[in-house]
Amino acid sequence: MVRRGLLAGVVAAAVMLGAGGSVGSPLAEGVAWAATSPGGPSPGNKKVSPPPDDWPQAVTFSVYLCRDQDVFKQCRKRGITAKQRRALEARLRAMPEVAEVAFESQEEAYANFTEQNADNETLLSAIQQEDMPESFTGTLHRWRDITRFRAAMHRAPGVSNVFAFGGSFWQGKADVVVSLCGRKGTIFACKGRGPATAGERKAVGDRLLALEESESVYFEDVAHARRVYAYVWGEKSSKSPLPESYYVRLADPGTAPRVVGAVKGMTGVGSAGRLDEECLWMGVAQKC
Repeated sequence: MVRRGLLAGVVAAAVMLGAGGSVGSPLAEGVAWAATSPGGPSPGNKKVSPPPDDWPQAVTFSVYLCRDQDVFKQCRKRGITAKQRRALEARLRAMPEVAEVAFESQEEAYANFTEQNADNETLLSAIQQEDMPESFTGTLHRWRDITRFRAAMHRAPGVSNVFAFGGSFWQGKADVVVSLCGRKGTIFACKGRGPATAGERKAVGDRLLALEESESVYFEDVAHARRVYAYVWGEKSSKSPLPESYYVRLADPGTAPRVVGAVKGMTGVGSAGRLDEECLWMGVAQKC
């Protein structure tokens, strides 16, 4: 029982990171985003563009249920009762903010967990089916309902944790992400140096533009990266020390390895990879 309680937080976080994947703040509603080009001439007919101004609205959520001996304060070491579970499901289905909802059993949660973490033998060896919480999962209609929904579910009897994340901003817009070196003392920093310089940033952009595989090249400044990060949490802004990045849409996604190889060793580059494979932290690329 003690082991189950201690692992509860780890399981919830791991499940959501696996389910969320590449997650990615919309702009404050009605405010347009503008960015200056990284500078310099653009090779050929291509140019570096700011990110598209369309943000995903659907929100995914998971409402985790208390188990016996859970250490979460709101559970008080008591599992959710059948009556509380029925009442919670009825409430979720009646909420106008909720687009769809489904119940996930321990068995289903463990099957999904093992599939999502198939390459992590250490984690799989530490987690058993009994460690998985039951949950209600689903989607909200609108991003702006995240905060209100989370607050309501945190107060619901029998609920241990609530996660609600905005959609991945860059999904479908790019195939490769190139993150530049970030500030010292952050997880985005490059060893022994500070952020990428203007010259380094321009050199990376020019290289990406010169590649015939590149169809579109987008430059994401820190302000936009903060909005992407904040979108995950349902906030309006964030002061997180995030890096600048290039996002590249390819004519043929299969050429991604060549594009990554062309810039990965360049000065000022912190990480580069396929968007669906690169390590992401709340929607922002970082080194694995």
